[in-house]
Amino acid sequence: MPIIGVRELRERTVDILRQVREEKAEYIITYKGRPIAILLPLAEQQVEEAILQVGKQHVTGGWESYIRLAEELRENWPQGRDTQAVLDEIRES
Repeated sequence: MPIIGVRELRERTVDILRQVREEKAEYIITYKGRPIAILLPLAEQQVEEAILQVGKQHVTGGWESYIRLAEELRENWPQGRDTQAVLDEIRES
């Protein structure tokens, strides 16, 4: 796996990315002589699966937040007060 510095990557970005895309080339990227990243080609199927997984996690996390908020509202709701009365009180303050 070739090792290239950030400066070389910046100067040859188009060529390097073409090699990654077309030849499945892999690179170790360095900054001041120290490895900081690996540049690898991605399989389209893997990328699509990863995007779907992240989307599912965000949707699930959103619902979990909604459920926690609903539970907190139920626990702290003033006894004997309907929604309209609470909203009117908030508007007046």
